[in-house]
Amino acid sequence: MNGKGSAVFKIGLSALMLIFLVYQIFSMVYKPITTATAVYFETYSGIEINGYFVKEESPINYKVTGTERYIATAGEKVSKGGTIAEVYPSAEVAAAYEKADEIEEQIKILESINSVTDPSSVDLNTLSNHITKAYIELMKSTDLGEYSALNEKLSQLLIHLNRKQMITGEVHGFDNLLASLKAELTALKSGLTAPASRVIAEKSGFFVPQTDGLETTLNFDAVDTVTDENFDSLVKAKNTEGFGKIVSAQNFYIIAKMQGDDYLSFSEGKTVKLKTSIIGAEELKATVHKINVSDSKNAAVIVFSCGTMNGQIALARSAPMTIVTEEYSGIRVSKNSVRVVDGVTGVYIVQGSSVKFRPIEIVYSTDTFAVCKQNEDGSSKTIRLYDEVIEKGKDLYDGKYIG
Repeated sequence: MNGKGSAVFKIGLSALMLIFLVYQIFSMVYKPITTATAVYFETYSGIEINGYFVKEESPINYKVTGTERYIATAGEKVSKGGTIAEVYPSAEVAAAYEKADEIEEQIKILESINSVTDPSSVDLNTLSNHITKAYIELMKSTDLGEYSALNEKLSQLLIHLNRKQMITGEVHGFDNLLASLKAELTALKSGLTAPASRVIAEKSGFFVPQTDGLETTLNFDAVDTVTDENFDSLVKAKNTEGFGKIVSAQNFYIIAKMQGDDYLSFSEGKTVKLKTSIIGAEELKATVHKINVSDSKNAAVIVFSCGTMNGQIALARSAPMTIVTEEYSGIRVSKNSVRVVDGVTGVYIVQGSSVKFRPIEIVYSTDTFAVCKQNEDGSSKTIRLYDEVIEKGKDLYDGKYIG
């Protein structure tokens, strides 16, 4: 090949390589079809309210003269006669007791870890399962708002984790640390005086470390007389210096104002479902106890009765809620993927190397997505779970080959 032919060949080869490179970049950047996997989805709609909790609440009548240290945590269930708080002559003494409790907890954990005398006898797989279980239990208590149980469950997790470190040789016991902590605890306790007094629970229930002044007015007697006219004054918090209170009954009420004729959708004795953002009470089953209609008939106060008290409800006075009127479930698809072809509503899916049209029946929709009825028999003639639904694509039609 002469020099001129060689130059032409090189130019041609370079051009082909450039075209190939441009094609590869274009293929990576330009996607004529984008898809999303069809997944199962549940949602609901209903009437939005701001519900106020009416509970059996007993203020704790105690005048603190000194520095109190709570023994019970907020939302914790306490027994009648149990200690809620200890009162000390000064903040320094209270801090020393707090420090002593922390050291005792550390000693308890370390002694439990050190109880493994023969690491070779412990099965690592079993220990790993214990760690996983302890972690799950800790997360579950966090999600449910069971804060009084967090310290105990965190301690269990730490015990299992440190035991694993001992067995795998990462650490070699805690004898020196234990001796140091015990010496510190002995020195600390030698200077402690007994609490000046204790705050005792007069009845069993959930402890709430504050009051809002509504404990004696927003009570069970009020639910039958609350109206649209007196609602706002009834739920308005008042100045109070209460030490705290005990929520003692499992049953409670929720009251809410309804404007317009929304209240006509309900009748006394009807069972409803309430959705809330309260941890551990995201869904409440309630019964319509009473509907107090205003004189003008254009508003009402609706009273719900419930029986699922927990620590987080005990701590709350009010919360936004939804009275569920409709629930929907099915296959969720993007609104962009919904098309009408020859008068039939449906979506295009990718099946193998071709495009297929699948009719859908929309049971619920928003501006961004639609929920389609799920075909229970698994027919391939309608949309199914995990279909690859086309959200973006041009010139689509049933049977189109896409390679």
